[in-house]
Amino acid sequence: MSTSPTTTTTPTTTTTTQLQKIGQIVELAGVGAFAGGIVLSAHHYAIGALCVGGALAYLVGRKLRGLS
Repeated sequence: MSTSPTTTTTPTTTTTTQLQKIGQIVELAGVGAFAGGIVLSAHHYAIGALCVGGALAYLVGRKLRGLS
């Protein structure tokens, strides 16, 4: 009988992949929120908060993707 080689995935690799995926999703959500805030204009506090939140989400997403 021959045995086939097995592929092992280390927890670090899985964690890195998950952080990259989460970072990408957060980054895209930030871009969408920021763009939505710009389209709606920053004349109201809620819409201004959307712009700021979108920009922060973008930066957090970039940071999470950079940790890998």
